Amino acid sequence: MRRREPTEKNFFEGNVKLSRLATSMNNVFKTIQEAGLAEGVEESLEKDIRVISDSFGISPKAAILLPYIVEHNMTNGSDADDLAGFVGCSNIEFFGFRPQLEEMEKRGVIGANNQRCGRIRYFLSREALKAIEKDDKFTPFPMKGLTADELFTRFRIFFSDYQKDNIDAERLLENIRQVIDDNPDLEFCRRVTQSGLGNCRDTDQRMFFYLCHRLVSYGDESVPVERLLNMSEFMEDDKLIARAIANEKTDLQRAGFVTFGGEQGFQDMDSLALAEEVVQTFFTGVTMDNHMAEVQHPDLIPASSIVAKELFYNATETEQMARLADLLDPANFKGVQQRLQEMGMRKGFAVLFSGGAGCGKTAGVYELARRTGRDVFAVDMSQLKSKWVGDSEKIVKGVFDLYRAMCRKKEIAPILLFNEADAIFSKRMENPRDSVDQMMNAIQNICLDAIENLDGILIATTNLAGNFCDEAFARRFIFKVEFSTPEAETRSKIWKSMVNTLSDEDAAELGDSYAFSGGNIENIARKSAVGYVLSGKKADIGELRKYCDEEMLSSQKQTRRIGF
Repeated sequence: MRRREPTEKNFFEGNVKLSRLATSMNNVFKTIQEAGLAEGVEESLEKDIRVISDSFGISPKAAILLPYIVEHNMTNGSDADDLAGFVGCSNIEFFGFRPQLEEMEKRGVIGANNQRCGRIRYFLSREALKAIEKDDKFTPFPMKGLTADELFTRFRIFFSDYQKDNIDAERLLENIRQVIDDNPDLEFCRRVTQSGLGNCRDTDQRMFFYLCHRLVSYGDESVPVERLLNMSEFMEDDKLIARAIANEKTDLQRAGFVTFGGEQGFQDMDSLALAEEVVQTFFTGVTMDNHMAEVQHPDLIPASSIVAKELFYNATETEQMARLADLLDPANFKGVQQRLQEMGMRKGFAVLFSGGAGCGKTAGVYELARRTGRDVFAVDMSQLKSKWVGDSEKIVKGVFDLYRAMCRKKEIAPILLFNEADAIFSKRMENPRDSVDQMMNAIQNICLDAIENLDGILIATTNLAGNFCDEAFARRFIFKVEFSTPEAETRSKIWKSMVNTLSDEDAAELGDSYAFSGGNIENIARKSAVGYVLSGKKADIGELRKYCDEEMLSSQKQTRRIGF
């Protein structure tokens, strides 16, 4: 058994009223954290373990592990080594607890993901957190008796969890297979079961389901191969998979489930699409979301879906943002474009937002979009970086081509948003030495030409304004806003809006004492909210100062980001 240092009693013991379930979890966590599973510990905790076991429908042995996972859910999760240390056993002895982890996974109490370093970390599921918050019995996420539309709602959740690294590739496919097995009466599930798809490799199956998900949820008739390669497992070679796709040698292609994709009827080897027979037969009873079908792109965020957010800036930025909102108002913008043309200037409107992290650049874009009724086409920078020389240029050009098509189709032009745009809008190299340098220059030339001929609104954000020192780029941004760290008065307003229990005096004190950005203050507000969920006690000024000190240390540890 591992030795443990005795823990000191802290202020919260006996001073915070917790729910019955949270109290039992707290008792189990603190007792075992101090003593491990020494003789007599399980007997002393029998009542609390039963409360956890009954609430979540899990075995008592699993109920011993769950409090530790809950305690560390808000940080980086828990791995087997952490849990072995918690119960005071060796990693070899901990193999005896593996079935309990699998039990909680299958039950939907916890999720697991592979951190791509050979270590699996465990996190609390949404439904489990709700059970603790409401002090109620855990209800697993419904997987049986679904309608066809509900089935694809599950798909959206599974793929979202996978993209957020909440589950790994293996768990993703297991979840999909389970929901298909649990709903045999649905036409889609019946077709999948009878089609022989299960004979294909696991990565091929994930690609197939991803194509189905994108078609139903977003109206994507084809998906870039580069994005589909994200469905591969950690140890697989993406280059070999891409080569097999190019040579039509994947299981999916051989079985006729997919074909090469492309736009406007022209096929290319850069994307895959579901075979026409699959599209015509698998989706009986499935509603293609009309709104999504109209949008035709997953990265286009409708103005109507943007939630209003109260933003506070220093006086200069406030004046600039108000002027920009007035210019971009649909009632004024056409006149602005017309006058620009009359003066022999470009019709497009390119804007640069620069400043430190958390100062409200991206939030400002979305608030502008909401106020002016404009959708936002948010470019995923990771999708612009292809490992294949030549592909990145095509992808970047495709982004601008797609945006032009959106502007033609929509009465109100969307905003084209490039976050962290210094990754591609940086200074061009005068003497490119290798293919990567040449590729970067080619991408930048495409961007320069596209901005020159822009017919809509482009907003680029950057934390590194110095990278925008290329004169050709700089002169194409007709409007520039530099976001500085909020001043003390502005910070106090942000504090007051984020933590509404603060008095004016306490908000002013925090604003004076800590030179935080709005993003830093929001982090602290979230931490305070999590503390309230777990303890039932709202943070006072002393607790908020503690969070502020932790945020300062965290900010100091952050390293500078390396560009493209």
